[in-house]
Parts: sequence; structure tokens; C-alpha cells
Amino acid sequence: MLLLDDELVKILEIPESDLKLEIAILLFQKDKISSGKAAEIAGIPVLEFWKELSKRNIDLISGSTYIDDYGNLTL
Repeated sequence: MLLLDDELVKILEIPESDLKLEIAILLFQKDKISSGKAAEIAGIPVLEFWKELSKRNIDLISGSTYIDDYGNLTL
């Protein structure tokens, strides 16, 4: 779980849920966390996170998320 300082949320004038999603996406894009962990940080189901990536034209496949030789998706 990601806890955010109330002052930070107030200053940025962004809903906490949106801020968590933005942080999760940034960390995912930098290949610091998997899509599963990013969804957990954002507080949303993995499928919803994937849909958000798709809306933003962000590739799901990264160093932490890949499809193995057997077609299994690894989060």
C-alpha cells in the first residue's frame, strides 16, 4: 500500500487515487515494478491497470512483464 501525505495531495490538487495511478505508471514505465505491483499500488485490478496503459499507448510488455516461451504471461 502506498500512503501519501495529505499536504502533498492538497498542494497538487490531484485526487489521491489519480496520484497513486500516476506514480504506479511511472514506476512501471521505468521497469522498477511489475504491472501486478503497479496495479496494487494504484489500488485497482490488474486488468484495469492494463486498460489504463492501453489508453495511454504504453506497452504492457517490459522487462518485468513478459510472455514466456509457452505463452504464459508473467507479471
